Amino acid sequence: MKQPHLKTTENKSTLLFVFSGTGNSLHTAMKIQESIENCEILSISKVLEEKKFHYKASKIGFIFPVHFQNVPNIVRKLLKNIKISNNPYLFAVATSGGEIGKTFQNINKILDNQNLTLHSEFSLVFPSNSIIMEDRTSTPKKIERLIKNSEIRINEVIEIISNKKIEKCMYKKSSFKDRFGCLMGTFFLYRIFNDRSFKVDNEKCIRCGTCDSVCPMNNIEIVDNTVTWNHNCECCLACIHWCPKTAIEHMKTQGIPRYHHPDITIKQLKDYKSKS
Repeated sequence: MKQPHLKTTENKSTLLFVFSGTGNSLHTAMKIQESIENCEILSISKVLEEKKFHYKASKIGFIFPVHFQNVPNIVRKLLKNIKISNNPYLFAVATSGGEIGKTFQNINKILDNQNLTLHSEFSLVFPSNSIIMEDRTSTPKKIERLIKNSEIRINEVIEIISNKKIEKCMYKKSSFKDRFGCLMGTFFLYRIFNDRSFKVDNEKCIRCGTCDSVCPMNNIEIVDNTVTWNHNCECCLACIHWCPKTAIEHMKTQGIPRYHHPDITIKQLKDYKSKS
């Protein structure tokens, strides 16, 4: 009988489960990895693909972008399947343009099935990459300010994680608009705002393969000189924001500035995608 996969590491180890498209979450994970010994980054999509669900470590973290003030579907899938032993210090880092809704409450509801809960919950504000429904991108000056502030916050997070301190997110009462937006966003995200709405300007597209390289779901191929999406999309918008020719559009994104984290490279995204 085949034994289940068990990622076993030393008592002082840290595992970071990461989902990232435009690089905010990957940058955060890499900064944490640089500062904490014996720290490993794992791609959530790769973990799910290989069905590696049993883990044991001293500290385990989940780092991801917020989608419509909620947990991305792919992160939910991991949390519902992962088996964690030895009662580690658990934390989550949610990167967003500012609103996180009930992200951490929803994570804790899923973890409660294993009698687990997050010890710490961190919200990091970065420049937004949300351009499907409305232009939420920032001016270059604001991007610079947000990146600078995020570095300060990341250092605070590292200090808390390193010492296994407790930090719970302070929740504000959501307005009706926020609750409605979250509900509708969750409903529409994977039904309407999916990869069937991507369009490629063939006059701009140079078939460089960047979209394929950065897609965390390996959902994009160039077939017969045509960019093709295979309907396994998590709506991270990496393909739109990383395209060097702005040849990819989605509904009303025409003319809207693109964004990806300035310190993350395409090679780093490709390397991270293979880690499990």
